[in-house]
Amino acid sequence: MNSNETSTSRPAFTNVSIYNDPSGLLSFWYASEWQLYAAATALPAITLTPDPSDPQTHMAITVRDLAAPLTAKERPTILEGVREGLRKLDGAVVESLTELREEGRWGVEWHCTFLVGGGWYRRRGRIFFSDRYQYAIVLQGSSEKRYAYWQGMFEWTMLTVGTAPFSLAGWQKAAAEQEGGEQKVA
Repeated sequence: MNSNETSTSRPAFTNVSIYNDPSGLLSFWYASEWQLYAAATALPAITLTPDPSDPQTHMAITVRDLAAPLTAKERPTILEGVREGLRKLDGAVVESLTELREEGRWGVEWHCTFLVGGGWYRRRGRIFFSDRYQYAIVLQGSSEKRYAYWQGMFEWTMLTVGTAPFSLAGWQKAAAEQEGGEQKVA
């Protein structure tokens, strides 16, 4: 924990950047001062670290190509696979495991704590599916306190994860068209 962190303080955004994956499969906003590591892989595999002195407190975002969209029939297998993975974490306490049923994007989310080297880590994970791709987002703190400290910024970043590139010009154009369309209604 650095000198700016106290039990009641929270980090604040001073600047944000956007990440647009070159393959066009992923975009998200993140705190510019965070370290971003993009693995040299065919599909996006990103790690964001807010504090370089604590690399175990991080956010990881990965994309996998499943070659075909996930079917409703396959969902129980995915859910069981997540349960099995959580059972394998040392000392895991699963606080929640929830199915996400957004239109066109089924997924699974969990919150848990687990032991690493005698210390308790906290993790929130989310897997969702869009078209033939699986997106996984993991928020992790090297302790309960570290997770709580970064939680707001982690969750804001997670909420900005998109399955396509983000263009500010495109967003402004769409907003202007929508506003113009609303004005034309009599």
